[in-house]
Amino acid sequence: MSLILVINPGSTSTKVAVFVDGKELFKKTLPLDDDMLDLPLFPDQYTIRKDQILKELDRNGIRPSQLTAVAARGGRLKPLNSGVYRINREMVDDARNGLQGIHPANTAVVIAFELAQEFGMQAFTVDPISVDELAEWARVTGIQKITRNSLSHALNMKAVAKKAATELGKSYEEAKLIVAHLGGGSSVSAHLNGKMVDLYNSDKEGPFSVERAGALPTHELAEFARSRDDYLEYLAHRGGLFSHFGMRDVERIAEGVKNGEIDSTPLEAYIYNIAKYSYSLLAVFDGFPDALAITGGVVKCDYVRERLLEKLKGIRVLLFPGEFEMESLADGAQRVIQGIEEALEY
Repeated sequence: MSLILVINPGSTSTKVAVFVDGKELFKKTLPLDDDMLDLPLFPDQYTIRKDQILKELDRNGIRPSQLTAVAARGGRLKPLNSGVYRINREMVDDARNGLQGIHPANTAVVIAFELAQEFGMQAFTVDPISVDELAEWARVTGIQKITRNSLSHALNMKAVAKKAATELGKSYEEAKLIVAHLGGGSSVSAHLNGKMVDLYNSDKEGPFSVERAGALPTHELAEFARSRDDYLEYLAHRGGLFSHFGMRDVERIAEGVKNGEIDSTPLEAYIYNIAKYSYSLLAVFDGFPDALAITGGVVKCDYVRERLLEKLKGIRVLLFPGEFEMESLADGAQRVIQGIEEALEY
């Protein structure tokens, strides 16, 4: 019997689950108190999140020594191919040091590694944020010294791309797909020959999201950055719909728009931009892909989903509401444990 602990930290909470032989035993979202949200990831949030996870295991009658493995969402690590990776000391150091930036998922690999060391289990991560399969032509920009890189919701987008391919009766390697992940942050990616060959991430470019600014006019962005020290906070956490409405609850925003209580223009712009940047990836396929797969928590909002589908009538759309990160992490670890797949070395 395999018992796998899954850890997936987000900006305001940590999702934790345990899977027994591939089946979910329990899943829980462990919120952080408001006064914890601005604490540094290391050591503060890391310590709090680890303690929460151990207490949740205890509440469910599970001793860490019973676990076969722990699977943790991988953060902003070095550029990697897609796959299952064994967590090692180098990965932990890169996560602690924020090699490609700070992200709550950086804490997950450190927690997983320390639990594995302490209790004698295996530790893995699957398709971390830093999965980088960009085609070389997708890296080039209009300034020779600036290149595009790949930081995205790779875990969920890869999982959904494979689900979409199955629904189309194709292998992932055969399918031509655009995948849009819509959550607090957004990513839109093009999948060709089994790789994410181009993508947008709302941290830097592409459509703005619930709390991230997306692509901005360069001159105005430069002026904004010169005028304030906290501009990065606006790009990553205080931008997007939050910048316009002062809230991150898409259902509440949509309800306010429907009732005529708030201006509809920013929400319509949000929907328009998702469609615009999704269509922009048609060039990857020299025509149309097999389908556009849309996933993430925002897809559960009826108003946004219906308005988005109206703008995407020219393309086949497959909907996968919610996220599939927890099961993808568990499945990856399970495949290695069963000998179906070999873990990659970081």
